[in-house]
Amino acid sequence: MSQLLSPEPFYSMTRRAGDLLFLSGFGPVENIEVVGTTIEEQTIHTMDGMTRALASEGAAWDDVVRVNVFLLNLADRDRFNATYLRYFKSGRMPTRRLIGAGDLFKGILVEIDCIAYVGGK
Repeated sequence: MSQLLSPEPFYSMTRRAGDLLFLSGFGPVENIEVVGTTIEEQTIHTMDGMTRALASEGAAWDDVVRVNVFLLNLADRDRFNATYLRYFKSGRMPTRRLIGAGDLFKGILVEIDCIAYVGGK
């Protein structure tokens, strides 16, 4: 079981349910401060945090079957995608929803959550 603690008492960072692993929304925030100013920097910080969360449950990006992405500015989509693709080494892409969100926590540029299949792990 993951030792990852949520910064808030009302949700878990990771939660297993049978063969599925759910990750809460991750963003480029550390100690309640925004990390990075560009979509690339914020995407890397967000996905690196998610990489650690997946690993804490014995999973990796290749186990991810569904991703939800929220971008503050849809104009950042191409630059986000170029950074996002670096995390999927096998080329096995999860299903994905990308939404333009007009208001994210502290004005962050990106927030991501996902579901991974961890059957047999």
